[in-house]
Amino acid sequence: MDWQDLISGSAVIDRGGQGNPRVTDVTHDSRQVKPGAVYVAIPGLRVHGDAFITEAVGRGAAAVVSENAQRGCGAPWIQVRAPRKLLGTLAAKLWNVRWEDMVSVGITGTNGKTTIAHLFHHLFSETYGAERSWMFGTISYAMGASSREARCTTPESADIFRFMGLSQPGPRALTMEVSSHALALDRIEGFFYDVALFTNLSQDHLDFHKNMEDYYAAKKRLFTGHMRKDGVAVINIDDPWGARLARELKGIRQITYGRNGNATVHIADCTCSWKGTKVKINNQGETVSFQSNLSGFFNVYNLVAFWAGARALGRSDEEIRNCVKTASPVRGRMERVSIPADYTLVVDYAHTPDALEKVLSAARPLTKGRLLCVFGCGGDRDKTKRPRMAEAVAGNCDEAVVTSDNPRSEDPESIIRDILEGMPLDFPHQVVVDRREAIRTAMQTARTGDCIVVAGKGHETYQEVQGVRHHFDDVEVVNGLQAEMNKAKVNA
Repeated sequence: MDWQDLISGSAVIDRGGQGNPRVTDVTHDSRQVKPGAVYVAIPGLRVHGDAFITEAVGRGAAAVVSENAQRGCGAPWIQVRAPRKLLGTLAAKLWNVRWEDMVSVGITGTNGKTTIAHLFHHLFSETYGAERSWMFGTISYAMGASSREARCTTPESADIFRFMGLSQPGPRALTMEVSSHALALDRIEGFFYDVALFTNLSQDHLDFHKNMEDYYAAKKRLFTGHMRKDGVAVINIDDPWGARLARELKGIRQITYGRNGNATVHIADCTCSWKGTKVKINNQGETVSFQSNLSGFFNVYNLVAFWAGARALGRSDEEIRNCVKTASPVRGRMERVSIPADYTLVVDYAHTPDALEKVLSAARPLTKGRLLCVFGCGGDRDKTKRPRMAEAVAGNCDEAVVTSDNPRSEDPESIIRDILEGMPLDFPHQVVVDRREAIRTAMQTARTGDCIVVAGKGHETYQEVQGVRHHFDDVEVVNGLQAEMNKAKVNA
């Protein structure tokens, strides 16, 4: 596509440079610029993209987009008010992304996004084939036959559109976890969803957002700026922020869900065990039952959210029932580790007070003995949630081992001191800074019928310390420790 055709219709403040070059790519990363690429200089959190315009032009940039005039930059340029927003719009246009040719689902909220996304990905894979079902989320990016570990929950729109444009065939269905960061930073500009789904909102990312109102406002943008005209908003109205969202959205078709009697899809009954979950829902007078391999009451919400979204897309009860019955549990989400022991051990990604409370309250009724929790808090993140994590643990289990998560640039012991400010003095707990030893301590403490929840890292396979990621996988560590303990018993 030619440069002038690409920017046709854009709100240009000023422009300059000679020629009408052929455009072959759009990127905001000067390191990715190749001859023919348009370089979009976006204002970064630390450095402005304008600082790399000379480098981009030197690499062969066909043209430049910036919020500032760039006279003399050596390539055609335009000045626009919001280059970050234009980045996605230009990329979608260049790569000829046609939303009418695919089914698209965007999921936002503090908890539940990953599990719901995997359910939709499984449904679409069954319908269109694995190569035509794409998914972008916290754990991985699945792009047809290609899959890679996720670098962040929601990639840049231009990168996704490039993947689409270069893939043959492209996606027939697209499922995305949409983070508040991506929404606040316009990283999904150019995306429009058939179903936009809200799970819940609880304290998280307040190192980035000013407060909970700012956090909510970011989430709301999925529904006010990224839905197709005939799209459906699926909202959990048991969550107070979800109930507010449902009230505030005007002119958008909604399907609400929850135990609330006013919900479109009402949770009528459920039974949970370590083997799975059975759910009965009422959809405007119609009763439907289904079962899943997913465990825990919080997964009832995930399953019902998926059911509501799938029905909004016109899927039959039978299709949805078969999907939830055959879907495997998501790695690191209420993942029961199979070890030869007389207690249960679960690994979960819960790293917020609300998520911890949910996973522990889900494990409690399934546990005959004591409920133990190994947990910590990440460094360089919202410090105010640290004592609240301890409060969530103390209020929902019998004993805890406080340890390191991803300390990043902070001192692990300093993080733990912050956590302990919320720990009741009479609550049984130990502090073991080394995470591997903390898990060992819990396993050695466990008795018949107990359950250990190792929380915070879930699917992650690293621990970040002072800017370096060291290999660390909770499930792998548990299996290794169990092997050591079995060997010790044999040799005793």
